[in-house]
Amino acid sequence: MEECLSLSDVEVRWSGRTILAVEDMQIRQGEFVGIIGTNGAGKTTLLKVCCGLIRPTRGTVNLDGRDLAELSAWRKAKLRKRIGYIPQAAEYNAELPFTLRELVAMGRTSVRALLRRLNKEDYEIVDNWIEKLGLSERRSQTFRSLSGGEQQKALIARAMAQDPEILMLDEPCSNLDFNWKYQITEIIEQLHRETRVTVVMVSHETSLLPSVCKRVVLLHEGNILADGDIEKVLESEELERAYQCRIEMLKLAGRRYTVNKSRA
Repeated sequence: MEECLSLSDVEVRWSGRTILAVEDMQIRQGEFVGIIGTNGAGKTTLLKVCCGLIRPTRGTVNLDGRDLAELSAWRKAKLRKRIGYIPQAAEYNAELPFTLRELVAMGRTSVRALLRRLNKEDYEIVDNWIEKLGLSERRSQTFRSLSGGEQQKALIARAMAQDPEILMLDEPCSNLDFNWKYQITEIIEQLHRETRVTVVMVSHETSLLPSVCKRVVLLHEGNILADGDIEKVLESEELERAYQCRIEMLKLAGRRYTVNKSRA
């Protein structure tokens, strides 16, 4: 598989403190990569660096061989259109009075030239993703009137309407109930299988990483502690070091659960 995104000697400093330090990381086209780690490990920072939303203090972030930090704001914005980014729910203002269809249409607006109106083809793509995500009956409702799970599906539809090469999701199942968590996970897995879009997904719960996720990156205090085959990482000493407890991995119905053996 071809490399589509790479980080080299990347460091992010804030208030005199290093919050992310990645010596080397590559993501290949068509991969599904999980990002795991404790609170404050640097997972969201890593995702935003990959998207070009945070400029590293030093180092290079290459998207298809072009360093995001060296590009002009216009060229960077143009290159970022190839990335569908879904932030944590807390970062999106659910009070904005957009209908679901208007929100999904923003995904098409982002790939059109400035001030260019969406055409019939654009709206067909928008409506197609609304239908695929099972939201047709909600298309005229305001975003804020939707349930948490429906809002997350709408944000996924918006990202996919953009026709991205890379889909980046930051805790897509946070604040959702048990049933919705697994619905959203299954949707993400199906999208990857059908479109072969490259996926980078941050998750606190290893059981929410779908079976198509074969690789995980374990962050600890802003550093990559382990990077490789998901089952090896979830059974590694590095995972126990990061979470400071004895851990056992259990497999059930194709999902991987990590259990604190110290309290079992």
